[in-house]
Amino acid sequence: MCVFPSQYLLASVYGMPTTETGPASQASRAQSFAEYIRPAVVAAGYDIDSPRGGGKKALAEATGMSASSVGRMLAGQTLPEPVHLERLAEVLGVSLMELLVRSGVVSEKAGQRARKPASTPDTSLTPTPPLTPEAAARALGIRSPDRVQMFTAMAKTLADQEEADKEVRQGRGA
Repeated sequence: MCVFPSQYLLASVYGMPTTETGPASQASRAQSFAEYIRPAVVAAGYDIDSPRGGGKKALAEATGMSASSVGRMLAGQTLPEPVHLERLAEVLGVSLMELLVRSGVVSEKAGQRARKPASTPDTSLTPTPPLTPEAAARALGIRSPDRVQMFTAMAKTLADQEEADKEVRQGRGA
């Protein structure tokens, strides 16, 4: 069947399948997404292969997704809702743009444009936001959710102690 521009417009307006949005392309995109995301999930320390590993449930809790949505995503049956992609990228330590492209939210062409800086800005005057303990743990290669939590707790304890020491040095502490 040949799709003319007006038919394409009608198809997209009424949610009818097209070559770009049809059920086959959606299913293959979900399968491709699963093939990409499964190794990232395992690398992040989630045990998703053993029945009682708890990795799917832990990933669901960490991302705000339902456990059944995580299971369907990992099985290549469905794609995650776009609202969950940012948190999924953070939790797994993968590129948000890569998830946006692989899930079909952003085209490959737009993804490539977004990855290329328009110009090299002078960042010497721009303050860098502080690194979160979770991001620091992931940058150090700590992937297990339990170990990330321990690292985060230790970092908070150390930061609190530094603040208390600072107050003592300034004569305000006990």
